[in-house]
Amino acid sequence: MNKKIICLFIMLAIPFAAFAQEKANTEAKEKEAKAAPAQAQAQAQAQKVEVKRVSFNPTKRNPFLSKEEVLKIEQMRKAERRRLEEEAAERERLAREERKRRLQEQILKEELERYPARAVMYKITIDGILGKEAIVNGEVVGVGAKVLGAKVVAITDDSVWFVYKGQRFERKLPLL
Repeated sequence: MNKKIICLFIMLAIPFAAFAQEKANTEAKEKEAKAAPAQAQAQAQAQKVEVKRVSFNPTKRNPFLSKEEVLKIEQMRKAERRRLEEEAAERERLAREERKRRLQEQILKEELERYPARAVMYKITIDGILGKEAIVNGEVVGVGAKVLGAKVVAITDDSVWFVYKGQRFERKLPLL
């Protein structure tokens, strides 16, 4: 009978042992799960501390240059920037002058197309008038003569009338 009791005890003890083992494993896993956040937090703090200890703060200054050299380099850079700005301003000024010159040329061209006599009108000077002849640009001319392409059509007491490309204009004797 002893053998039967021992067998019965063993048969009942095996499931209890397995249950106890599983319960122990579950408790161990729960402890690990509870400890994992604490470990992760401890590791994060350790990393933060490590980052604080090994921080890198780069500067703009080259460690191989003295302060005087750094200041000299900065002055040279400022001077270069100033020079480039002045060159840009000069280019802009020249561009404005060129645009102005082109506009004046265009206006003059349009004016000469409308009034072509203006091209020779101001090049002709009256030096004197002697009856039916006049001294124009240092030459004595009469009615019908041409001066710089303009034809003399009339001579009065104080002026000479010309025709150039179909347009009539007058040049007066200068007052003394």
